[in-house]
Amino acid sequence: MMQLKGLFKRFRKEVSYIKKRKWGYREVGEFWDSVYDYEQIDDKTYAYPRRFEDSFELSNLKDQGYVLDICCRPGNGTVFFHKKGKISNVICADVSQEFLNICGNKLENNKIDNYKLLKFTDLPLPLKDNTFDSVLCFETVEHFSNPGKFIKEIARVCKRSGQIIITTPNILWEPIHWVVAVLNIHHSEGPHRFLRRKKLIKYIHDAGLKIKKEQTTVLIAQGPRFITKIGEFLEKLFKNNLMQLIGLRRIFICEKI
Repeated sequence: MMQLKGLFKRFRKEVSYIKKRKWGYREVGEFWDSVYDYEQIDDKTYAYPRRFEDSFELSNLKDQGYVLDICCRPGNGTVFFHKKGKISNVICADVSQEFLNICGNKLENNKIDNYKLLKFTDLPLPLKDNTFDSVLCFETVEHFSNPGKFIKEIARVCKRSGQIIITTPNILWEPIHWVVAVLNIHHSEGPHRFLRRKKLIKYIHDAGLKIKKEQTTVLIAQGPRFITKIGEFLEKLFKNNLMQLIGLRRIFICEKI
């Protein structure tokens, strides 16, 4: 719900995020630790679960694999892919201790036993090369000021021919994220920098990954069901042209070569 109280304070914070060029992993973790209503907000957001649903439809992850869910947040991606039969063992890693606490409880409640929680505050990750069958990386690369280095790191720990799912918002939607954060319609993104598509593709290739599939999804992020259904129709209609320019979420299904 839009809220004018505290608007100037939120405005100054969002401006500080825009102006910042370098920030650390601890800073990102501290920000997410402060977002106490993350799930309450995203549970009501149409676009949120589609990061998992659309990625699953595009990907071909190994069944019952050993998976890294990097920056897992509350663990919803792990739960979703576990229910789809794609996870037997998982490491859920994050820079936020609060998210890891929530994630652990959620995995227990969903009877996911073979998991480990890992908090990290820098790279490299304390994980061996060529360890995981698949890596899940939802809306994460934009939150680190060294995205190329980060993508190389998740590629390092993935097995040869393993798949890595990378999703990230379209840079065209940066002003919308900024406005809804200032008006308190949606939670802030904190320290971040949305990436241009060409630059992200370069980072992916530099990491030794091949893009198997790419798709841009979600035209209408929120609204009554009849509105989002119109959005879904238009997505299909413009799937191979206009959506790449104006859609909200870029999805890359990558393979380590």
